[in-house]
Amino acid sequence: MQLIEPQFHSRRAQEGFTLLEIMVVLAIVGTVIAVVGINLTPDTDRLARLEAGRFITVVNEVRDEAILAGESYFLLIDDRNMSYQFIGIRADRSKSRDEGLLRVRSVEQGVSLDWEVFEQFDSEESEKRVLITALGEITPFEAWFEGDENQYRVYVNEDYQLEQRTDESSRL
Repeated sequence: MQLIEPQFHSRRAQEGFTLLEIMVVLAIVGTVIAVVGINLTPDTDRLARLEAGRFITVVNEVRDEAILAGESYFLLIDDRNMSYQFIGIRADRSKSRDEGLLRVRSVEQGVSLDWEVFEQFDSEESEKRVLITALGEITPFEAWFEGDENQYRVYVNEDYQLEQRTDESSRL
């Protein structure tokens, strides 16, 4: 009888999972869920940095187009709709050679956009405009692209070139 009992106990012990096996599987599943969850949430700081870089590139392209075409443009930023666009000053030549430059561009969701113009024209106070002249000159201004923790400031430096600087936001 002693030979039958150990076989019965060993067979019964192999029928289920041990607590250690269940804990290891739960730890692996939890880690996978955490990694996937982190990758699915948008990184607004990274998006804000990319939007600021894209903004500088587009403004410089429009500046180049202004010089090549002999046309001046206005930069209009709509901080309510989080978008910006360029408009040709002359009504008869408001189209550039590359019409894609003049389209409305929206910033990524989760990124906020604000701006300030340091010189106003003969326009209404509520409508701020940045002038990009046919000589490549640009009205001094600052634009802020803000994510969750960082703010990326685009500004016109003393040489009238666009620069980007990262500021830590005071938001928590």
